[in-house]
Amino acid sequence: MLPLLQIDRLLGLPAHPLVVHGAVVLVPLAAVAVIIVGLRERWRRTYYFPVTLTAFVGGVFAFLAQQSGEPLSHTVRQAGKRVGDHPEQGNAAFFFAMVFAVACVILYVAHRFGPRIRRELKLPELPVSDDLLLYAAILPFALLALFTMIVAGHSGAELVWKTNA
Repeated sequence: MLPLLQIDRLLGLPAHPLVVHGAVVLVPLAAVAVIIVGLRERWRRTYYFPVTLTAFVGGVFAFLAQQSGEPLSHTVRQAGKRVGDHPEQGNAAFFFAMVFAVACVILYVAHRFGPRIRRELKLPELPVSDDLLLYAAILPFALLALFTMIVAGHSGAELVWKTNA
């Protein structure tokens, strides 16, 4: 995949190791937070917005990490270093981080405006709350984002350790 942005360096340093930490921290944090926050109505009311914001910012960092990882990958390969499956795992982590971020935005909008939309469109009530249904729907996306970010993070750390050994 060709990068949309040529992000090679930030402040004279390789960009990828700098921006990847935002994705590796924020995406799993948001995934775990949405799993926990969805358990109680009061928590949903209070914390869905910060969780959504965290997922969105994590998705932006995942995009920047993916875009900066491509040039770094080419540089490392040209230097003869072995990068293994890390670029592909990073692409999967980016994809699921973005899907999760979009799902969190939908979750928040539905939580915030769903009752009003349901009333205005005269939609029938469901046997379970909309919040509970959306919470159940977002769980797989949270788990996939969490899992793929962990896999990519571990392969990246392994790559760094092999390179420094």
